[in-house]
Amino acid sequence: MCKSRIEKAAKSEGAVSADWSTKTKILTVTFDPSKTSVDAFSKKIAAAGHDTERYRADDKAYDALDSCCKYERKN
Repeated sequence: MCKSRIEKAAKSEGAVSADWSTKTKILTVTFDPSKTSVDAFSKKIAAAGHDTERYRADDKAYDALDSCCKYERKN
């Protein structure tokens, strides 16, 4: 479910393709930089409940994740 949620968030922000590796925890995105940005993807993914290198997800969004998608969060 996490993979699907993260990829869907990236695609809704304008990604041509998005692939979340459950093994490496890395999202690979193909996009047109004239239409969107890495920052925009980070915000959208954080809004979906997943912390990124740039943004921490809102506690309410994180708490709404299924238990299998929760992870140890940095303070």
